Amino acid sequence: MARTKKVTITLPAELLESMKTHTDNVSGYLTELAERAERRRLLREELDAYQGEFGAFTDQEMAEAQALLHGTEGMRHAA
Repeated sequence: MARTKKVTITLPAELLESMKTHTDNVSGYLTELAERAERRRLLREELDAYQGEFGAFTDQEMAEAQALLHGTEGMRHAA
């Protein structure tokens, strides 16, 4: 099991009440959100480093990535 550390945070009351309407585990909910944010941050760093070395992604590369991420059918291929 992962090591944990107890912290205190302050949230707007309305936000906390909204979270409680769909989870009984606010701590777990916030942990999941923080983990997702951290993965996005790390991915952004990797993508920025890649583009710094190899240049900006082309329109075709972006379309292919969108298709892989979102299952887009009928993706156009460059000739």
